[in-house]
Amino acid sequence: MIRVLVADDHPIVLAGLSALVESDPGLELVAAVRSAAEALAVTAGADIAVLDLRLPDGDGISLGAALKQRRPRLRVLLFTMHADDQSVVRSLGSGLDGYLLKDSDPEDVLAAIHSAARGALVLGRGAQAAVVAATRAAPPPASLAALDSRDLEILELLVRGLSTTQVAARLFLAPKTIRNRISEMLGKLGVASREDAIALARACGLG
Repeated sequence: MIRVLVADDHPIVLAGLSALVESDPGLELVAAVRSAAEALAVTAGADIAVLDLRLPDGDGISLGAALKQRRPRLRVLLFTMHADDQSVVRSLGSGLDGYLLKDSDPEDVLAAIHSAARGALVLGRGAQAAVVAATRAAPPPASLAALDSRDLEILELLVRGLSTTQVAARLFLAPKTIRNRISEMLGKLGVASREDAIALARACGLG
C-alpha cells in the first residue's frame, strides 16, 4: 500500500485529489493539508507527497526539497497548473520526482503517483516540453562524457538530493573540495548553476 500526502490550498482541488487517491485500492490517503506548515507536520507517515506549486506559506518546490531533506526516501510529485520552464527545471534541480499538470486525466494522475512511488521520474506533457527546451539550451547529453568518474559520482549524489555537506561526508572529502569540484563540473557541462546540472543529468538518465 502506497501512503499518500496531498497538499493544495484550493478546497475543491484538495477534495477532488483526495477522493481520487481514495478511489485507488493501492493507495492510502494519510493526510490532506492546505499549507506547507501542515505538510511538514504530518509527512512522517507518507511514502509520496503530491504538492501544489503555490501554497499560502511557501512554494511546493522548496517544501518538497525540505521534506526530502527530512526523509530522503520520500517521493515528491508536484501537481500544478503552471508548467513554465524555470519551475520545471528548478523542481528537477531540487531533487523532486515528478511534475504533473492539473489538466491531466484522473487515470494519468493515479499512474503518475504509482510510477513516482516506484522510483520513476514523472513528467507531464507540459513539463516534458520544458525539459526539452532546457536541454536544447544546454549541451547535449553527450556532454556528460566530459565528466570523470568522481564528477559523475558527485553529480549522482546531487541528483539524489544530497547537500554539499552530505556529499562530502559520503565521499570522505572536505565540503570545500566538493564545492570546488561542483564549480569545475559546471564549466565542463557548460551550465550556469547546480540546478541546471542536475536537470541535465536527470534528462540524461543519471540518478
